[in-house]
Formats: sequence, structure tokens, C-alpha cells
Amino acid sequence: MGNMYGDSILQVNAIVGCEFHCRYCSSSFQRQMKRQKQNCIKCYNYEVHEHLDRLDRSFPKTEGDEFIWLCSSSDISFAKDEWNYIVFKTIREHPDRTFFLQSKNPSIFLGRDLPNNLIIGTTLETNLDNLYLQHNISKAPLPNLRASLFKLVDHPRKSITIEPILKFELKGFVRILKRLAPERIYIGYDTKKTSLPEPSLFETNVLIHKLREELPHCKIKKKYFPENYKIEKWTEAIQKE
Repeated sequence: MGNMYGDSILQVNAIVGCEFHCRYCSSSFQRQMKRQKQNCIKCYNYEVHEHLDRLDRSFPKTEGDEFIWLCSSSDISFAKDEWNYIVFKTIREHPDRTFFLQSKNPSIFLGRDLPNNLIIGTTLETNLDNLYLQHNISKAPLPNLRASLFKLVDHPRKSITIEPILKFELKGFVRILKRLAPERIYIGYDTKKTSLPEPSLFETNVLIHKLREELPHCKIKKKYFPENYKIEKWTEAIQKE
């Protein structure tokens, strides 16, 4: 399985599958799962199912920003309660390791006693719900609802993924992200070029610049950007204006 995040030192597909049918997923996660036809037909079909036996292993030590990404090819909001119970139990049993779980339905994290060694994440591609609907991006909760649900989760370690980044309204998006107070934000463009409504490189860099101003303690981490794009160069240009 490919690694979406440079900070992820291990990905474990203990739960596989998702029913949000994101436009950009069919050419990324689902395509990668097509390699599993000889091993597991449910993986091949990207059906929601478990491989919890994969958690019966040793986990590498994590340092700094590193984490172990459990359920990296699924959205755990579709998992059975008993599956998620085992996933969270595994995390608690390894308090000296940092783990990562992500869902486009953050309500899955509500009402849970979340371990301190867990970073929880959600994806916010944009703050424009109408754009999201117009382009049939996903059946997941709309981005603004997602953000509201994530805000309700009482946990100190939160992460936001803005990938694939879509067109956005700058002030509102920065306000939402500031309110969520994540420890890190990952930003990147669509790696599979699925004709999404993307912002210009300049608009994205203005967003990054504003986030660095408004969230000085948050680590802004660049993922995939088109070739020859240098954040530092654009930032210098903005600062001179």
C-alpha cells in the first residue's frame, strides 16, 4: 500500500473498505486494492471487512512526528463496533507508540475515550459545500458538517488533510481550520488528475501563508504539488506585497 503521509512509518490494513465512493478514490486506494485479487476477493472489491489478525504483530518505535497508520485503506466509520474496539484496544496496549486514525465521518470519534498516543484526522478538501455537491465529489458528510463534528471531539491531538485540495473561500476556510486547532495540516493536490475543481497554485500558497500566520504552532506539511512549485518562493512574493 502506498504511503499518503511521509510521517507514516507503517501502514496496517486491519480494516479495509469504504462506502463513501469519493471520485478520487477509485484511481488511488481502490486501484491499489485491485492487486489483492489473488489474496482476498473482498479487498479486490473494496468491500468493508476486517483483517484484524494483522494487528497481532510488533510495532516499530515512533519518534517526533512519526506515526503508525492503522486501517489505512478504509474509513473506520463503516467498521463494526467490535472491530473498532480491537483497533482502539491495540493502540492502548502500545502507549509508547504514536498511532493515526482518520475518517470522513468524525462522529465515529465522539463519545470515545481516545488514547493520548492517538492522532485523529479528517479530510477537509474545501469549505464550499455547494462546490462539493455540484461536482459529486463524495457521499461523505459535507465538509462543513465534517468540520463541526470534528470540533465536538474532545481530543488534544488532531490532524487535518486538505488533499485533494479543491477551490475554497479563503477567510472562511482559515477560520474553520483555526477553530479546529490541529497539531498538523497536510495539504496537496490530486495525484491522479481526476479533473477536480482545483485552486491555482497561488491561491493554495496564500492559504498556506495565512495558516502559518493564524496557527503558528501547527505544522503545515506539503504533500503532492505540481512539479517546479516552490512554497518558499511564493511565500516570499506574498510577504513583499
